[in-house]
This record gives sequence, C-alpha cells and structure tokens, in this order.
Amino acid sequence: MEHFGYQRHFKYLKTSKVFCPPRPIQRKIAAILSTYDDLIENNTRRIKILEDMAQTLYQEWFVHFRFPGPENVRMVESPLGLIPQGWKIKRLDEVAQLHRGRSYRSVNLVENGEGLPFLNLKNIKRDGGFRPDGLKWYDGQFKETQVAFSNDIIMALTDVTQDRRVVARSARVPDLGYEKYVFSMDLLKIKSSELIQIDFLYALLKYSSFPEKLKEYANGTTVLHLSPNHVQSSELVLPPNILRQRYAEVAMSIRQQSDLLKKKNVSLRQTRDLLLPKLISGEIDVSKLDIDTD
Repeated sequence: MEHFGYQRHFKYLKTSKVFCPPRPIQRKIAAILSTYDDLIENNTRRIKILEDMAQTLYQEWFVHFRFPGPENVRMVESPLGLIPQGWKIKRLDEVAQLHRGRSYRSVNLVENGEGLPFLNLKNIKRDGGFRPDGLKWYDGQFKETQVAFSNDIIMALTDVTQDRRVVARSARVPDLGYEKYVFSMDLLKIKSSELIQIDFLYALLKYSSFPEKLKEYANGTTVLHLSPNHVQSSELVLPPNILRQRYAEVAMSIRQQSDLLKKKNVSLRQTRDLLLPKLISGEIDVSKLDIDTD
C-alpha cells in the first residue's frame, strides 16, 4: 500500500503543469539572481579575509609570543606551560559571567520574522564562528539571563557529531539589525566583565588552544554534552592589560567592518528570495529590460 501511495504521488507530479517562462526571460531572471549571488559571495570572501587578519594577529602576539614591547621577555613556568613573565592565569568565571540558554519545544518555533530571533546550535560553525543561516524564530517564555545581544559570545555545549568540531566552539553574535535574541540551552552565553575586553576574550576563546582542551571533557554516546561547570572552571592565560587593549582596538575595527558586510548579506539574501517567486511568476516583468545575459 505504501508503495502504491508513492506511485500515485509520482504520477501526480508527472502530470502536473508548471509555468515556465520563455528561454530569453529565463536568462534575464538568472542574470538578475546571479548578481545577488555574486555580491553575497564577494562579501563572504571579504569577511573571511578580515577574520583571518584577527586570527593571525592574535596568534602572532599571544600564541607565538611575538608581541610588541620589551625584547627578550623571560619565560616562566605556569600550570598551562611556559608563559611570559607578568602574564596571569585566571579561571573563566573570574573574568566573565556564564548563563545557560532556554529549553524549548518545537511548538515554540514560529515562522520566519515572527517572535524573537532564536540562537541555537546551528548558529555555531564547525571550528567556531557564527552562521546567520542557522537562525530560528521563537515565541515562548524566557528569562532575562537567556537573552543575548549583538557582540555577546555564545559557546556550544552540545555536538551531534563525534568529531568534536562544534562542542566548546564559540561564536560572536554579529549586529544583524535585531534588538535582542533568545538562545537555546545547547548554548552558553559568556559575558565579559570589566576586567577583560570582549574582543580579546572572544579571540582567546576562538583562536587559542582553549577549545581544543575543553572539548575533551564532552561526553556522550550519540550526542556529546559539555558541562557548564567544566567551562567556568577552565583556566586562561591573560597578558597584561595594555596588550589586551591594543589587540581589542584592532579587533573591534575588524569586527565592525565584518558586521557591516554580514548585515549586507542578510539584506541581499532576503531581497533575492523575495524577488525569485515574483520573477518566475511574471509578477515582475523583465521582458523589456535591457539585461546582459551572456
């Protein structure tokens, strides 16, 4: 019976009629949509270059210890290995506040644009970074501690893969034009205190060996889970404030440029997706437009 049902639906699809515009109109529609895709791709490449700049500078100063300042700084032993003299070891919860997100049901997820934007595991890229296309929409209860804002840091506490490339990875919420977000319990919000600059803290959580060490505490058979207790008690290497401040100033400028490009891409995708059905249906007539379709 089930096989017969598939055959019936397949037969229905084969006999269904769809509107197909003439070939010259198809070429014009493709040319219009390709323009949006090319702009999105170009902005994405520029974002990658900016993020590579932030990573390279962080690793040069704080991993390879080739930072500006006095020459021949003495290296000393620490619980985390050799570090320059004068650098400190701190627990994460000594320099940041940590909050677990909201448990939710599928009934609380609504259509795009309704309710509040909802951050979830799909917003974390493999190896860290933010994925705008993973955003969902939420209409339900939440606490103020389960609200995130632009420039807040979120960390994945769950990983549905076994290669540990998502769990313990961090992302910074970009400025996409939304006032605030609710975030899921699969995420941990890490809010920097006045003791540490947020742009430096994000770079430390993303570009150092911190996530590689932390992810080993995640356990589970089919789904990996990382305890927030392990996150908050994890230790960090903190350079002097003057170095952190110098890096944060550069990283902030990079972040602002990157956010502007990300916001443009969101707008471009929305416009492209709105245009597509109107172009295909003929609601927007392109037959008389002079468009290069080569």
